[in-house]
Amino acid sequence: MKRIEYPDRGTTEFVNLTSEYKNLIPAAELSSMEARWLSWKQREGLTILLPETVEELLVADVDIVADVYERFKSLRRRMPLKKKNSTTGEKERNPKLKELDKIFKYKNKYDDKIADFFVKHAAELHVSSCYYCETAYINVYNTKKRQFDVDHFIPKEKCPILGLSLFNFVPSCQVCNSRIKLSKILGKDKADYEAFNPAGEHYSFDSNVRIHLRKKPGYKHDLSNPDAYYIYFRCKNGFRKDVRFFHLQERYEFHKLAAIRIKKLRQQYPLSARRKIARILGVSESVVKEDLFHEQFMKDNNRCFTKLTLDMLK
Repeated sequence: MKRIEYPDRGTTEFVNLTSEYKNLIPAAELSSMEARWLSWKQREGLTILLPETVEELLVADVDIVADVYERFKSLRRRMPLKKKNSTTGEKERNPKLKELDKIFKYKNKYDDKIADFFVKHAAELHVSSCYYCETAYINVYNTKKRQFDVDHFIPKEKCPILGLSLFNFVPSCQVCNSRIKLSKILGKDKADYEAFNPAGEHYSFDSNVRIHLRKKPGYKHDLSNPDAYYIYFRCKNGFRKDVRFFHLQERYEFHKLAAIRIKKLRQQYPLSARRKIARILGVSESVVKEDLFHEQFMKDNNRCFTKLTLDMLK
């Protein structure tokens, strides 16, 4: 729903950040991973299809992440996610993928280090509310413990080689990650994977989606009657997929009263009233507007429901 605010690509800050991320893996361990990854590719005859090294995959940008998954996905027929165990007859994870799970091991090895990386850089990346829904805060407490998940945009279960890729990670709330998304993928092709990944520098949910408070048919406009209205997400350029995937319209309907409250404030304090208050207080109209609606505060501090608030003020 909002973009992860990484430093501009190519800047010193960006280079330093990605270098720090790569250094989460000790040199000796990285060397071992590289050798095992190369051996796996050679054995499977995939050195041409998947030429990237582990180090390259660690900081592959969003477009490369999408492309790697497309190439990896093309192996699905010869390398299905599950295979029948010849002894038990039960379907279990493909042994070839299990090997990759061990090479690009996230859980119980690097998961805490990666979470700590996002905690450390929370201020500069503006990690504050869930990047998928913006309905829940994702924060830390007692300086060490975190109250958020680090989601794999391309699930590591489906593509283990992206299990440690920085720009495949999205800090999110537990509802979005553990109850809705799970191991599902948002989108169906490379263009979708690139467009819908909040880690991308051109992620454009905000400009392609607008939240509306609409009147239900048969009702009069009456903001004192919440039943007369419903929340609607107007989407373009394919972002309806994003909204449907995370059930945003249904989830935001629960917070309809917040939208109605903003609409009421707009009615009570139109521009003429704000100007009058400003003259009385000896301040600018923009100061009065900010005190009433907290528009800049919401933007600057990545509060929950920032988009809802801003869209209701348009």
